[in-house]
Amino acid sequence: MSERKLTSILFDTKLNIAAIMIYTAIMLLISPAFPGVTWFKLGDFTTDVVNYYHTVMIPLALIVILLTARVFNLPKSFQKLMNIATYPVLIFSVIGLVLFYPTAPSLVLANEAAQGIRDVIVVLAAVLLVIGLLIYPFKNKKDLRNTYGSYITVLLASISATIAGTVGMVLEWGNLQNGYLSIPFFQNYVNSIGGTATFLGNAWTMHSHMIPPAIMGGIVGLTALIFGYQKLSSGYRTIVNLGLVISSIGIISMSSMYWISTFGTWVIPAVFTSAGGVNGLALDDTQTGLIGIGAIIAAVGLIKILDSNRGVKYVQLGAIGSWIGAMAAMLGIGFLIEFNEVFYGFGDPTLGAGALYDQAFSDGHLLYIFLMLIISATFFVSLYYFSRNSERSLRLPSYLGISGVVLGFVGLQVYVMDLSWYVEAVGLWLMFLSFVAMILPFIRGKETKAVPLS
Repeated sequence: MSERKLTSILFDTKLNIAAIMIYTAIMLLISPAFPGVTWFKLGDFTTDVVNYYHTVMIPLALIVILLTARVFNLPKSFQKLMNIATYPVLIFSVIGLVLFYPTAPSLVLANEAAQGIRDVIVVLAAVLLVIGLLIYPFKNKKDLRNTYGSYITVLLASISATIAGTVGMVLEWGNLQNGYLSIPFFQNYVNSIGGTATFLGNAWTMHSHMIPPAIMGGIVGLTALIFGYQKLSSGYRTIVNLGLVISSIGIISMSSMYWISTFGTWVIPAVFTSAGGVNGLALDDTQTGLIGIGAIIAAVGLIKILDSNRGVKYVQLGAIGSWIGAMAAMLGIGFLIEFNEVFYGFGDPTLGAGALYDQAFSDGHLLYIFLMLIISATFFVSLYYFSRNSERSLRLPSYLGISGVVLGFVGLQVYVMDLSWYVEAVGLWLMFLSFVAMILPFIRGKETKAVPLS
């Protein structure tokens, strides 16, 4: 392979996204072969599961970064630096996965180094994205006239996810043998707000609870722009912008709440409590829910811009359906459980008769929403952006994906009601098959002209 061709491949956004899509599909397929990793134990958050989850989702986050930089036409130098990160991130993810299981001290350190390098690369790419988005308005003032909602949402989501990702690295640093002792002033600060154990627990909550809603919120804002909502009539465009502004408010409040509770002594309370304070909605859930509510409002306006071609329309519906599935599961099932914790007992059998049903929701919804639906939304919008001219080849992945989203939600309900996970499993496998079916049309699709942003 010539040097010129190799350089072209390394800097080609579409090919890099395709590489991550292939990698994601392979990782999902082989995940049951790894010790401690199964389809229905994500809610347990064992070390094995957390490690594998990051092996899949950190490279996926890079897809969102690459696509965002491309859509907003950030400086070419920025895009090149982001693209060149693709293969190192994939390679270090695989090395980290392989080295995760051996217990020899030298290999444990090698695993930490490999995954640490990967994490630093992605966070640096995210920081570069934030910088690019911050300077974007100074060069593209006209573009923001009709698309301010999308820009604000994507910018805030990028900042929020970057902060949460950085906190994740701080969390891992604290888990190392000497923790924060290497920087005495930080250790003293941690001690002043409750000690290392308390800080690590709060940091874990911030990292794990903040990144998925932020990324999904950013995907919603990006999708609206890629679908071309700026071409809608003033009324429908206002509806989309209103929904995105509401999501932005949710991102700000959620991020502020987690920041204060992690780096301070404030404990996030429950609201709308009853039954002696047992039943009630966690305040942070109201704000992550606000992000989703804004997405649903935006979807109302975006329905007006669905394509007339069946395959392309179903790709759009697949992306929008991923948001709706997430909100239906969180509000329709998750909030219902929180308002009835006297029965569900927070998943603890000693606190409630329905603890097993609560645990089923924990396992099922984290797998459905925070893994598969985020992948689904990312894949569908990428497919639409790069390959929407390949109309007929878009039908199969769309049929599979939409069916999987619907059946996955129904299966989650069944799982919570009678502890049977088989229906949800079928839905998740349909979604997985849709991911596989997207890869070929994505690669072969003829890229269309860039979406006009004004």
